[in-house]
Amino acid sequence: MELSAIEKLSFEKDNRLLRQQAWMMQHLYNAEKSAAATKSAAIMLKAADIASEKDWELTQAECWHFAGGFYYKGGMYTLAFEHMQKAQNVFDKYDTKKYPHLLRYQDALAGCYYHFGEYRQAIKHLKKTAQLPPQLSSFIYFPSIYNTIALCYQHLKQYDSAAIWYKKSYETAASFKDSFYMSLAYGNLGFTYYLQHQYDKALPLLEADYISSIRARETGSATNAALTIAAIYIKKEKLADAEKYMALCRQHVYTSGSVSQLKNWYENLYNLSKAKGDYKNIGLYADSLLFYTDSVAALRDKKAFNQAVLKIETEQHLNEVNQLESKRKQQILLRNSLLAVLVLLAVIALLWVNRQLLKRNKEKELVQQQLQFAEQELINYTQKLKEKNAVVEQLRSEINTGKESNERVGNINSLLAATILTEDDWKKFRQLFEKVYPGFFVRLKEKMPDLSAADIRLLALTKLHLPPKDMASMLGVSYDAIKKARQRLRKKINLPEEGDLQELIEMI
Repeated sequence: MELSAIEKLSFEKDNRLLRQQAWMMQHLYNAEKSAAATKSAAIMLKAADIASEKDWELTQAECWHFAGGFYYKGGMYTLAFEHMQKAQNVFDKYDTKKYPHLLRYQDALAGCYYHFGEYRQAIKHLKKTAQLPPQLSSFIYFPSIYNTIALCYQHLKQYDSAAIWYKKSYETAASFKDSFYMSLAYGNLGFTYYLQHQYDKALPLLEADYISSIRARETGSATNAALTIAAIYIKKEKLADAEKYMALCRQHVYTSGSVSQLKNWYENLYNLSKAKGDYKNIGLYADSLLFYTDSVAALRDKKAFNQAVLKIETEQHLNEVNQLESKRKQQILLRNSLLAVLVLLAVIALLWVNRQLLKRNKEKELVQQQLQFAEQELINYTQKLKEKNAVVEQLRSEINTGKESNERVGNINSLLAATILTEDDWKKFRQLFEKVYPGFFVRLKEKMPDLSAADIRLLALTKLHLPPKDMASMLGVSYDAIKKARQRLRKKINLPEEGDLQELIEMI
């Protein structure tokens, strides 16, 4: 009732902007009362259509933005980005000095970019949000904005910039006397130090974050802190302390932990078992670690993001072409032009309705498909077998007969005795491999730029003339996994059936 009264008063006072805002807020109020994200979004999209009929371009864009916000809350990130970016294209046409409230919409769009891993774009929009004038600052929470900017820099591995923004988040939270966000910012700063291997600086910050998160009943945040603390204690060979923090987060990890938390959990278990000499469980934890590592990578797929961007650009281009065509036809024959526009609008409307129906049916399947894809990739990766046991014997025979220099023989023997189960193992292996075969990875990337990290590891072991059985042992996977991985690799590089993968690698 109050919003309706404001709209009426603004109409009487001829305050166009206030009238539009009051009108839009009434629709937003009705949309927020619905428990279903799709229904809430539909209310705002209908409001956008009405705003278009009123020739309220800016209000129409704001309705699109809020529709995107409801899609985001419902986990429909592609639809969320599509509507928010479409709205932003309109906002960019307006001067933010005259319409400063438009800056607050950058925050939600930045959230979409962050979700899709487009961290530079997220930073750009978040920094624009931070430019809100003081009288409008209540629309956003600055500690959260600064913390997210820092997270983006952290993902980009620009750790010094990340540290600056985490400290800014902490200082702002302190001015608000927000103890939880103070601990969160310093906990994230501690994780940045962890990534830089500055463990002594990281530990006190992470431990404070864990205690604060427990007090605030933020179980997920506490679990992340505990897993990182445990990882540090493993590296410092304080295994009792590591096991203590692993025990503190065990229940959450197994009941409601994210894929990322499960990956960190099994990596800690693997490293802890390795440090304790618990060889019975090393293989089991290695298999789980590989599974969740691949799952995390699959969930970062940017395909939906790129498709949404392409779709928006295409629609913009088509709209521009149609507008020019409409004007030209109006000059020639008004009636034909109107008919063409009506037909075009009918086709677009039909396509739009059909697309919405398809999206609604497939949206629920998207996450499941991604997980199934990750599982299938793991199955394909862990089921490969076969071939060339005699080749490695020949290589070892050459080594024994003295055909290689003593240093190179030592390096090759080290390579053949290596295990590659974690990123640290791979880094050590790769450094040693480069000594034996200088420039191999550079040449491999130039000839086959589409190879995955798993493909590169398999080809490196192939270069050593290793039989599949030894490859499986080094990678901590099954013999079948190596066979299927080689078959999949042959298809990826279009190697004919009569072609020899070993001969191909020997030429690199």
